[in-house]
Amino acid sequence: MTFFDVANLPLLFILIGIGIAIVVVMAILSAKKAYGRLQEAGYSKDQLSTVIKSSATFSVVPSISIVVGLISLSALIGLPWAWWRLSVIGAVTYEAYAATAAMQAMGYESFATASANTFGAVMYVMTVGIIFGIIFLIIAGKPIMLGYAKQGKKGTWGTVFNNCFMLAMFAALIPNYFTQNLVYILTFFTSMLLGLLISILAKKTGAAWLNQFNLAICLILGMAMSVVYTNIFA
Repeated sequence: MTFFDVANLPLLFILIGIGIAIVVVMAILSAKKAYGRLQEAGYSKDQLSTVIKSSATFSVVPSISIVVGLISLSALIGLPWAWWRLSVIGAVTYEAYAATAAMQAMGYESFATASANTFGAVMYVMTVGIIFGIIFLIIAGKPIMLGYAKQGKKGTWGTVFNNCFMLAMFAALIPNYFTQNLVYILTFFTSMLLGLLISILAKKTGAAWLNQFNLAICLILGMAMSVVYTNIFA
């Protein structure tokens, strides 16, 4: 069996579907409990209806980038596991990086030529690798957020700390792209420039809503340009 023979097994669809159904039920129960608590606190049904409608609207826009990420990730590791990772916990940047690292560690250059055993390694690395972040968040999440809020009141230190976290993540993930071929490098810089241009355009025109679509646009156009670069340089 090949990598994708296992990655797209019907049994995997069923098991992951059950897992996602459990998460959905938990979310519905939590929302119901929160709705009842807000009613007890004195909020009217009209106020709650307005909050629900606005929350639903703002939830749709960020989900566009997640759907685009699902499409790109499913091409690497199959639809079921990509569906599970991006539906419950995970980001396409981490998931693609972890999956590719596991595949290369098994001695393969692409998922198309990888063996069935490689899929097990990919699942293991992607799952175990992110567990430590969850454990750390349980222990240190509240102190970090309180410290961040405290520093934010003092001026710009809260923003500085937040940017340091982002830079640390970039420093860990980005160098991997520069060890690949020219197509990876050109796609990276293209996506970076697109993100910068969209941010500038949103600021200059006052169209703040563009920032909500920034990731989705960069993913779509970045993937499109990667095809162009592949045809030219690969």
